[in-house]
This record gives sequence, C-alpha cells and structure tokens, in this order.
Amino acid sequence: MRVPTVMAVLLSGAMWFGSTGIYHVWLLAWLAPLPLLLVLPGLRPGPAALAAWAAAALGASNFAVAYQRALAPAALVALVVVTPLPTVAVALAWRAVARRAGAAATALAYPALVVGAEYVVSLVSPNGTFGSVAYSQADVLAVVQLASLTGLWGISFVVSLVPAALAAAWRGREVRASRDAGLVLAALPLAAVLLFGAARLVAAPASATVRVGLAASDTANRAFTRRQDEALAAVRGYALRVGALAARDVQAVVLPEKFVAVEPEYAAGAEGVLSSAARRWQVTVVAGFSVTDSAGRHNQAVVFGPDGRVVLRYDKVHLVPGLEASFAPGSAIGVVPGASVPTGVAICKDMDFTATGRAYAGAGIGLLLVPAWDFGADAWLHSRMAILRSVEGGYALARVASDGLLTVSDPRGRIVAERASASGAEVLVAAAVRVGGGGTFYSRAGDWFAWLCLATALAIVAGARRRHE
Repeated sequence: MRVPTVMAVLLSGAMWFGSTGIYHVWLLAWLAPLPLLLVLPGLRPGPAALAAWAAAALGASNFAVAYQRALAPAALVALVVVTPLPTVAVALAWRAVARRAGAAATALAYPALVVGAEYVVSLVSPNGTFGSVAYSQADVLAVVQLASLTGLWGISFVVSLVPAALAAAWRGREVRASRDAGLVLAALPLAAVLLFGAARLVAAPASATVRVGLAASDTANRAFTRRQDEALAAVRGYALRVGALAARDVQAVVLPEKFVAVEPEYAAGAEGVLSSAARRWQVTVVAGFSVTDSAGRHNQAVVFGPDGRVVLRYDKVHLVPGLEASFAPGSAIGVVPGASVPTGVAICKDMDFTATGRAYAGAGIGLLLVPAWDFGADAWLHSRMAILRSVEGGYALARVASDGLLTVSDPRGRIVAERASASGAEVLVAAAVRVGGGGTFYSRAGDWFAWLCLATALAIVAGARRRHE
C-alpha cells in the first residue's frame, strides 16, 4: 500500500480504537471513517479490502485489550481477525458507489451500509449488538434520544453519515453542487438530531419516583464455591447490605449476577436468609444466583417480595458464549408480579439485544432491575449498552455489576447515580429515579429504520451497478 493509504489506515484505525469499547472518546467516532473513505475510491478491490480490514482490525484490538483476561489467546486473535469482516464488505460496496454515483448517493450509501451490516450481524451473532458504533455516543444525551425513534440504528446512521458526507464533499469539491450537497448532508441531519434530543430532554413528562438500592462486594462474592459455609456466609453478608440500604428508604435492592453458587443441599437456607431480610425490611430483593437443581444449572435472578415470598425466578436468556456453556438458557422475559411500579428483571448480557429491550417495553414496565457481572475493563461499555436499551424502551434502569459499575439511570439515559464496584470492599448505592412507562415509538415500531437502511443501501448499490453497465 502507498503512503497515503497507510496513513489513512493508521488514522482511521487509531480513531476507531479510541472511540469504541473501553476507550470511548465519542468525538473520534464521528471522524474515524473519514481518512479511509478518502482513499478507498482510488484503490483496486484487493488493496481496498486489505485497507478496510487493517483499519477495522486496529480498532477491534480495543476489544482484545478489554477481554485479554477473559479470553484465550486464540479467541483474542479470532476477535481481531473476524470482527472487521463486515467493515470490509461495507467498504467494498461503498467504494463501488463512490466511483460511479453522485455526492448525495455516495454520502447516504455509507451510513446505510453500516447500519445494514450492524443489523444483520445483530440478528445472527450470539453477542447481539455488541460492537455497534452507536454505543460510542452513549454519554452524549442529545444524540442518544434518537434511539427512542429509531433504536440504536439511527445513532449509527448519523455518526456514519457525517464522515461519509464530508468525504463526498471532498471528492466533489471542484463541482459546487456536489460539494454543497455533501456539506448539507453532513450538517442538516446532525442539527435535526441535536434539536430533537435537546427538546426531548427538556420535555420529559412527570412520572412516579422509586428509590432503588444497589449493593456489590467483589471480594465477598462466591460464584464458584461448592461449600455450604462459604455460600451461606456470602448470602448473609449481602443480607446485611440489604438492611443498610433499607435504612436509606429504598423500595428495591438489586444484588449482582451469580454472586453465590447455590447447591440443592443448601438452596432453602440461602433463600431463607434473603427472604427474612426482605420481609424484615419490607423491600423487594433481586438476587443473582448460580443455581444447580434437578433440571441443570441456571444463571438465575430470584426476586423476593416485601413479604419475603419468592415472586419470580428469572433465568438469563442470553448466555455468554463459551463461558456460560454449562448453563441452561431461559426463554422468557421476567416481569415482577404485584410490583407497585411495573418492574422487569433481566440479567447482564440480555441487555445486548434490542428485541429483549423492546419486549420489556411491550410488557409496560417502568423500571428494569439488572444484576450483572462484567470484566472490569468493559464496565463503561456494558453499562451504557443497557442504558441505551432503556432509552429505546422508555424505562428507568438500575443495574449492579460485579467487576463493573453500579448504575441508576432515568428513561432518558441520564445517570442518577453511579459507582464502580472496585471502589471499595463494600459498595452501596441508593438513589431516587423517575420511572417510565408506555414505551416509545421505537419500542412499538421495531427495527423499521434498520430495514429502511438495508433497502436504501441495496437500491443505491444496485443503481451504481446499472450505471456502470
């Protein structure tokens, strides 16, 4: 590859590395594709594919850094090698359009192709929407509001449209109409998104408020023990934390995913401890258990009502590939019966899937309680993926992660309270949060925007091919 191409690969790759996953400098995501898009049309298909793969692989190494402790070296290599393949397909299709179509079609084709690729991957991947460029904007509240209309797909679109439009304007810089078309497509949609987001943040409707409590202790968890004394000691420790949070007037307490392994011989004892705590303090308790019973192993959230009764046993539906292969997946969302505010329960990776988030909105929940267990380095990313589901669905979120963050956010994605589980031997968060309800346009209409992008991308690519013929 020539020097300009190498420089473009390094610049795009470095900006993708800095804006995705654990290094989430959101502004870089708006610029990352630009150097690559400037050189792709001048390359032959082979070098173009190599350039796109190299830039995307450099960006994907961000995830390898995040999961170097959790994955085997071969899996890390596969992550870096395979993750860029959709980007290569997008780059080759866009290159063909850019060489044959006008500025407007060139600008629109790239974001449509990006969204189409992300959507198809989300349908077939066991990791759902993981890796979407939309998550880079999770802390930019004005942009995030677009998810209530289009899901995360609209965010990916506008973030990808800006660099594509700038690239189109540069390619057509000698023709005023082409240059202006590119600049307008870069500016106007972005302005519309920001105005919509600002208006939605200001116009948030009044709703009920719930006080929630989150408790985590990375040093006290016993996810892999088979000893009754160790397991019950861990449960009793968390029961004390329930009491400490109840003293802060919370109505519900959420404990981490799989904080203790529960075997048949002491299952009744473990549940009895938290049942007594819930009844004594008159709070709802959501506890993450690794349960073994006659039906197998379950990653389960057990919900104790304020009277101490078990009102829900929710089995995690979306298990982590490989790491949770021994667990039986659940098959349905979890809605807490009799809750004063319509409340749902999900577990960690469930929130990586847009269909799951919409299912909770469809059930009419106003608050989602999520036990989780992250990998330390991905704490920000995984918490924000869950928050984006709550914006898409219009409900509040209370998520507590071992090796991660304890986060409470409102239906607009605003962080009400947040602490890292590693910030102390015992971490407690109590916060009042405005709940949602009634869903959003996206939760009712589904992935309409992703399908629109797929259709647009196919139409533009087909049109470019016809012109070439």
